[in-house]
Amino acid sequence: MILAITTLFLSPLTTLSQDSSTASTARPGILQLTDSSTLHGSLSSISASNGLVWLHPAAKQPLPFSVSNLHLVRFESAEPPARNFTPACRFEFKNGDELMGNIRSLADGQLRFQSWFGDDIQAALPALEAILFSARGYNLIYEGPTGTNGWRIGRNPRSWEYKDGAFVANGADLLGRDFGLSGSSSLEFDLSWNSAFSLSITLYAQVIDRFDYSSSAYLLYLGTGSVSVQRVQAGAGAIMLGQAQIPEMLRRNKMRFEIRCNKEDATISLYADGKFIQRWKDSSPGGFVAKGGGIVFFSQVDTRALRLANIRVSEWDGRFEPDAMATLPTDSDIIFLANRDKVFGKVLSIEPTKATVDAKQTKLDIPLERITQIRFAKSASETNLFPGDVRASFPGGESVVFKLEEWNATQTNGVRGVSRTFGNLAFDPQKIRQLQFNLDRTLVPEDAEANLDAEFLEAE
Repeated sequence: MILAITTLFLSPLTTLSQDSSTASTARPGILQLTDSSTLHGSLSSISASNGLVWLHPAAKQPLPFSVSNLHLVRFESAEPPARNFTPACRFEFKNGDELMGNIRSLADGQLRFQSWFGDDIQAALPALEAILFSARGYNLIYEGPTGTNGWRIGRNPRSWEYKDGAFVANGADLLGRDFGLSGSSSLEFDLSWNSAFSLSITLYAQVIDRFDYSSSAYLLYLGTGSVSVQRVQAGAGAIMLGQAQIPEMLRRNKMRFEIRCNKEDATISLYADGKFIQRWKDSSPGGFVAKGGGIVFFSQVDTRALRLANIRVSEWDGRFEPDAMATLPTDSDIIFLANRDKVFGKVLSIEPTKATVDAKQTKLDIPLERITQIRFAKSASETNLFPGDVRASFPGGESVVFKLEEWNATQTNGVRGVSRTFGNLAFDPQKIRQLQFNLDRTLVPEDAEANLDAEFLEAE
């Protein structure tokens, strides 16, 4: 389906003109088209008459593009949203929206919550997929990369190169950073590869510029289609905790991984593209032996074969690690408890301190501090994406789908639109990390989509 530009944007009277003030606020980034082509430069404007106008240093004139040919704009950097509170909940919606905040209430089929872009955001319950709860709050430690500052590269400074929001491994060497990890944590990253590879990840490392077997840490070895985990303990050497297979990696060249470290339970869990792979437990008398706060990536291949992007390190309360989610029923709400019990029924209401659940005709009041996650029943008509929708992604992993009505880079709330879930919205363009177009149609096959991140394989 080809979209007319006028279905997506306001009339030319409300658009941003091409002038010096626009150029001064333009941020460098990458434009990706639906045929997988990419172009460096900066976003100049979005208008009904010209579509998207892109500035490229090699072009004498600004380059206009039809909206129907756009995949996404990814900016080199973005300002983190400002909050005066610690979010205790992560809200997942059926159209792919993800937001962090605090519940005001859930009653009469309506959710009200606090977010960084509104103190009283409202959404109808049928649009909600899940609510995740964190006892400590969702505290982001790091998101990037935006450069090599703060990172330690091994012997060869060019062995890891920063390019277009990612680290590219040019040879066998390490890349480390001290995040000051002290409690349970979550490490997320996108990994792209072009051939057989071996990547080791040292967790809670005390030394970030070399391998040091005289200190205690955990080593996760990630290869093409497999993973293994070792405990390294000072004075005791290395002990294998276990391994697992990831056959999907043999058919792909890009996946998103998440490693959750639970210090209290002395466990390490791995997820690939959101799918639970394996949990390994350190059953040694000392429990979780690692003492440091750093993370070290080590590419063990000499060829230019790996790309790390969208790295996110955050605190984690260690309470929720889902089991076989696909086998659970979808015709009722599921409340996951901290002791790993589950309650099936219907959530009648949620208040700041408790949730009321109708479980087999018995009403239960469950303290929110005992709940780790609520998965809501699937409805007959799920919320879909529509022509004209765009998805804005923000630092911290949040995203919102809406129909874009205005992009004005010179105003604090210069990005305006309408969400079918939240109503009228306004954002600061400087806080948007990525803008994705044409969500309602397939842009490229899965293998071509993976190749969007494979440019690092080509000779420069």
